[in-house]
Amino acid sequence: MKKQVGVIVIGFISLLALVVGKGDLMAEEKNNKTGFDISFHHIGISVANLDESIAWYRDMLGFEEVIRMDQGVTEDKMSIGHIRRGNCYIELFQVEGSKPLPEYRRDPNADFGVQGLKHFALQVSDVQAAVKELKAKGVEIAFGPVDTPGICFVFIRDNSGNAFELIEYREQ
Repeated sequence: MKKQVGVIVIGFISLLALVVGKGDLMAEEKNNKTGFDISFHHIGISVANLDESIAWYRDMLGFEEVIRMDQGVTEDKMSIGHIRRGNCYIELFQVEGSKPLPEYRRDPNADFGVQGLKHFALQVSDVQAAVKELKAKGVEIAFGPVDTPGICFVFIRDNSGNAFELIEYREQ
């Protein structure tokens, strides 16, 4: 119950930030003192097997491969694949000899206790429908779904154990 409350609080904070932040975002754009524009481009995820992960994101979430960059000749022996669905890009990279995700980081709630990037979220129109479809495909649910009047969210795991959120915002 304690874990659920923590995630619900985070969800409400996210919703509040979305609602309140709309006006702040416009003000920020007007007061931007930098000489350049900025927009979100992609998230990078380390995976155990690049080919298997590209196939997982394609089959489970409808992403398509955009470009492959095999850098196996470099010292770090890294291969990279960029995938995309709509305007959402993910960079998947496989590094020879990389370590699997530690067990304590597999629980989204426990991972909040460790500093650093925690997760990313993909917005969907209906979390419950997405969960039903993904469960039928064998996707592992890490936490949730949590259904509130304003939002519904769930954390799922990819084939390498990385947890991320699917979130549905509802109009109040």
